[in-house]
Amino acid sequence: SPISCPDNVAFDAHGNLWISTDGNALGSHDGLFGVATHGDRRGELKQFLTVPTGAETCGPVIQDRRVLVAVQHPGEIDGASVEKPASAWPDGPGKIVRPSVVAVWRKDGRDIGV
Repeated sequence: SPISCPDNVAFDAHGNLWISTDGNALGSHDGLFGVATHGDRRGELKQFLTVPTGAETCGPVIQDRRVLVAVQHPGEIDGASVEKPASAWPDGPGKIVRPSVVAVWRKDGRDIGV
């Protein structure tokens, strides 16, 4: 999984590197990516989450059992407007597009990792 435009980084308690992207020059959505920093998977990049069209991930907080990330300026692309939004984030069609903070955790309660 290639990335472009890394914007924020964080490390988890296990030493794994987490990278938020902003302004993806590769033509795909921005997101949060995890990279193992030791072991057989050292340097392997894995996409953890993806944000809506035009948005960026920001300020990742990586805890043992949850990840928090801000979703900034969803739908912010050329030609988008309130009348013609490029995204329906976070409340769905017919609602005003707005930024949000997202929390992610595992249903089984185990630690999040890469």
